[in-house]
Amino acid sequence: MINHKLTSQIERLNDLFRKVDSACGSDIEMRSHWAKYLCVLSAGFLENAIEEVFSDFARNAASKPVADFSMSALSKIQNPNMTKFLDIAKSFKPEWAVALEAYVDQDGRREAINSIIKNRHEIAHGKYSGITISQIKQYLEKAIDVVEFIDKQCKT
Repeated sequence: MINHKLTSQIERLNDLFRKVDSACGSDIEMRSHWAKYLCVLSAGFLENAIEEVFSDFARNAASKPVADFSMSALSKIQNPNMTKFLDIAKSFKPEWAVALEAYVDQDGRREAINSIIKNRHEIAHGKYSGITISQIKQYLEKAIDVVEFIDKQCKT
């Protein structure tokens, strides 16, 4: 399972999803605002995940100077779409990228991560985003699957 920091973030997101109905009821506008908020938080989860999972690997697999360098580079990554995830995996082990690409090409996982990042970008820049609570929940579930897959790769 992924590290404690990410698990806590997932639990907080799931708690917010559970609160949508009581917070918004059937108010479509409020549900839309909550969907946008949850999308931004989901994108934040992806940024944290790419840093945390690969940093954990670097700390355990490399000398301190190399791990520090890797963690510094990973901490600067923003808006990690699927291409960034694949590039980083390839930077550590090319075979990880191959397996990851095969995994994300199933069940809409690639599209889920890319949609979270694309919608976050549109929301942050005041553009229209038609993201719904249902969509962002499904996207986040698939994104978590991808992060767990990467975490397992890093632990083998």
